[in-house]
Amino acid sequence: MVALRKSETINLRVDSGTRDIIARAAEVSGKSLSAFMTEAAYAAAQKELLEQRFVGVDAEVFSAVEQLLAEPAQVNEKLANLLKSNREWLD
Repeated sequence: MVALRKSETINLRVDSGTRDIIARAAEVSGKSLSAFMTEAAYAAAQKELLEQRFVGVDAEVFSAVEQLLAEPAQVNEKLANLLKSNREWLD
């Protein structure tokens, strides 16, 4: 595995209690403070981004959508005609 060259820095200020907790967790996990914070921040960032893409619904809404998707498709004549029309607007 090739290690990526780390050339970017992130600076942040925290109170001493926060730093102590993070440092203890890093030590317990056998990682440097920098590695621990990078991994934790990266995982939190991925989670946040995934949550922005995922739309959660309750069981009732999910069942209603699932039922609609199970129904046979219906032709939308206006849309079909539009797609058959002059396509100069496409590249």
